[in-house]
Amino acid sequence: MKLLKIDFQNINSLRGEHHIDFTQEPFLQNSLFAITGPTGSGKTTILDVISLALFNQVPRLGKMSTNEILKKGAILTRNQSEAFAKVTYRCKAGIFASTWSISTARTGNLRDYHMELEDLESGALLDLKKSDVPAKNEELIGLSYDQFIKSVVLAQGEFARFLQVPKKERGALLEKITGTEIYRRIGQEVFLKNKERAAAIDAKKSKIETYKEQLLDEEVYKLKQSEAEKLQQAREAIKSKLERLGKEIDLKTKLRQEEAELAKTENELKELRVRQQEFDSEKGLKLKRHQEIQVFGDDLNTWQSLTEKVKDKQSEITTASEAIKTAEAERNRLKHEISEVFKLDVSSENFSEKLEVYKTDLRKLIAERNTIATSFTNTKTHLKSLASPLHFDSDPSDTAAFEAEVWRNLTTKQKTYEELEARFDLKNQAVSDKKEKLQHQLKQLRQAEKSATAIEHLKSVLQERQTEATQITEQQKGLPEQLHALKTQIELKEAQLEAKQHKLEIENLQKQLSDYRRELIDNEPCPLCGALHHPYSEDLPLAENGLKTAIDTLKQELNELSKKRTATETSLSQLEKQEKLIQERISAGTAQLKTEQEKFDNEFKDLLKEVSAGSFKDLENSLEEQERQLNQAENLQNELKLLHTLKSQTEDLNTLLKQGKHVSHEIEKHFTGKISEFEHKINSIETAWNRNEQNLQQQQQLLKAAEATAKQVQEQLSKLSEKLTAALQQKGYDSIELALQQRLPAGEAQALATEHQNLQNALLRLNTLHAKLKEAIAGLKETAGEIPLEELKQQQHENNEALTKNETAFNEVSRLLKNQKQNLEAIEQLQQEIKTSIEESRHWYILNELIGDSKGDKFNNFAQDLTLQQLLLLANKRLIQLTDRYRIDQPGDEEDDSLVAIDEHMGGQRRSIKTLSGGETFILSLALALALSDLASRNIEINSLFIDEGFGTLDPETLDQTLDTLEVLQAESSKMIGVISHVDSLKERIATQIQLTQNGQGYSTLKVV
Repeated sequence: MKLLKIDFQNINSLRGEHHIDFTQEPFLQNSLFAITGPTGSGKTTILDVISLALFNQVPRLGKMSTNEILKKGAILTRNQSEAFAKVTYRCKAGIFASTWSISTARTGNLRDYHMELEDLESGALLDLKKSDVPAKNEELIGLSYDQFIKSVVLAQGEFARFLQVPKKERGALLEKITGTEIYRRIGQEVFLKNKERAAAIDAKKSKIETYKEQLLDEEVYKLKQSEAEKLQQAREAIKSKLERLGKEIDLKTKLRQEEAELAKTENELKELRVRQQEFDSEKGLKLKRHQEIQVFGDDLNTWQSLTEKVKDKQSEITTASEAIKTAEAERNRLKHEISEVFKLDVSSENFSEKLEVYKTDLRKLIAERNTIATSFTNTKTHLKSLASPLHFDSDPSDTAAFEAEVWRNLTTKQKTYEELEARFDLKNQAVSDKKEKLQHQLKQLRQAEKSATAIEHLKSVLQERQTEATQITEQQKGLPEQLHALKTQIELKEAQLEAKQHKLEIENLQKQLSDYRRELIDNEPCPLCGALHHPYSEDLPLAENGLKTAIDTLKQELNELSKKRTATETSLSQLEKQEKLIQERISAGTAQLKTEQEKFDNEFKDLLKEVSAGSFKDLENSLEEQERQLNQAENLQNELKLLHTLKSQTEDLNTLLKQGKHVSHEIEKHFTGKISEFEHKINSIETAWNRNEQNLQQQQQLLKAAEATAKQVQEQLSKLSEKLTAALQQKGYDSIELALQQRLPAGEAQALATEHQNLQNALLRLNTLHAKLKEAIAGLKETAGEIPLEELKQQQHENNEALTKNETAFNEVSRLLKNQKQNLEAIEQLQQEIKTSIEESRHWYILNELIGDSKGDKFNNFAQDLTLQQLLLLANKRLIQLTDRYRIDQPGDEEDDSLVAIDEHMGGQRRSIKTLSGGETFILSLALALALSDLASRNIEINSLFIDEGFGTLDPETLDQTLDTLEVLQAESSKMIGVISHVDSLKERIATQIQLTQNGQGYSTLKVV
């Protein structure tokens, strides 16, 4: 995978569009380049653009979303509305361009981000959702996001810490750096799986013990089986007896019920006969007369209907006559109202014609008034809007006050402007030109003040470095004398050790028999006779002369002195390097101060003459006051122009007001009331007139129709009355009214007929039932036994109690027998499940023994040891290219927990990484970072590499050596290597650079040189 282009817009501090094309010069000739710029200028932003465009992630912030961008204020440049990041890269599958973008909607809210991936060889956009683009890039490149930032972007900070942490922390840090957390999770999962397996088996074993505790003894179990059989036999006998008793009780009970029913039926028959007699005497005659009259029922109904119609028509005639009088009175009232309100004299014949002409004329006047009112309102609103910046006290509605205030403002502001015009000669030169010249002077003044501040800062830094150099010189004092004293002590101790060792060798040669006796060990052969038991070797006096102890002490003292000498040499070497470095910085700082001072004196020569009389601040205040006055003059120009406009439009407003008053006066001549209510009132009066006229016509028609119908109905009633009276007299009724008095209402007549029929039906039913009951009682007396019903029920109760006791005892015994069977089956099933579970999960037990524990340390430590061995092997290969002095190794059991540096210049001496200088630590951490890149990309060809910071800790010699190594690495591997730093000497060494600079507003620019 190789990066070809980086294009982006408005990312972090880099405002605007920027393009870096690695396929063009100067990158074609120099694939080793530097990304340089001051702190905060956006060097690391270039790396953010790469990871954002490919994976929608930024190392410092994580995954990006609209909420994250808003919450963290990241990615999108301040005060900008859109941004994008685009990376073009080559991989095995071809050339692709991955783009990330975001923008702001018209509402001001941030839209959701968008991603797309284009195949540049075919020119087609891949059909992917934005969330699928990172995964597709990972597939094409062959690296996940974590692998990408560890193999393409190398940050030194983590590795410098990795070199010095204890072993326990080193495993966790290596796990984080290499992304191998999976081994810890595997160890934890194995432990949890085995724990779950063991817990499940233990739970089943506990259940087995619980079931065993509930089992019955074998003898008890057999007794319970026998008891259950006896209870079953007794229960069958009791059920048989209860069945027989039940039949007897049913017969006796039914006989008693039938006898009671017979007595009840006889009582009902007596009551029914009494009711029959009462009905015949009280209601029978009324029903009979009604039935006689009912022969003339239809004619009587017609006579009643015609009589009611005559009454109804007389009522209609009266109602219609009264309504006609009311309508005529309403017509007169409406005529008077129309005359008063609308100044109009109308009649029923000319109402419509006169009203239409009136409405047309008045509506024209109202429309004209409304048009004038709208123009007046619009003009007033426009005036108010125009005058709002001037904050007038009066409102345009009060035209006189408003016009007076316009004149006052015009006079006052004109006078003020004329004074400023004379002061700045604005008749001959525009305000904008004056302001532009003044702003240029202010800008130059502020630049000079900023440069002066920077020079003072350089002087302060130079003073601090000189103080630091003095301190280092003080620290060096005495170290050479200490080193010489330590060397003298070491030589003395070495001579003493050599003498003691020589003396011990002589004594070993002069050993006597008693000395060998002391060295005999039981059950080991004697060197003289071969015996295994040595009785004469016991209870010998001690013959130790102290030589071995003295030699051991001298060796220990020599070791301590050697360590002190090494530490002193290291300290002296580091202080000398620091002194050399600080002196170089002082020289560079002095030269820079001189250059900056000369540049300042030349650039601001003319300005300094003006400042000499006062200070930068005084001159700046004077120029700012002039700028304020020019802004005032510019504002007055605009306000005067506005006031002239207001004056003209106020005159228009007065004209509209006069026109509106004239039209309103014309309307008042023809209409009494509010103009806004005209349409409502005219429509209401028109509707009321038309409705009243219509009602009057309807009532007149109703009166005529009612009178005609009343005459017709009266004739029909007279004919029917004559006919019906003659027929009723033959039945003994003198008049129709007397006959109608004997006629019952339909409901009452029907109720009496139904009551009579129900009495007849009830008598028939009860007589039939009485006969049947007598027959049934005779049959039951022949079938039933002699035992009384109460005695039978007592026997049934006793047998039911016996059955209940039997069933309770039987159920208890059955429950015990059933539980015994279920418990045995459960125990057998659980034992089989335990056996199966042990067989099936044996591999979890073995895995847990090998790699499992609750924290995952066992497998993780093993895996990290292997990873560390491989990483250190690759690091040492890289380290050979960087330096021939050091190699990295794991610490021994007796050494410090941090990694060990093997110093080849000191005869392979093993030193803790903590004793190395900052520059040496950087060299080792760079080797580790390059090794991790090799490890992460072992299956993928990585042709682009970025190394982020760390070069500031190197002395010039080591920096040159490191850059030589990177150049060799670039040449051998054809990698494109980018070095991110602000070290000046590195900028001078690497010709091809991506330079970033900051302006005073916090934005940065990018330039490729």
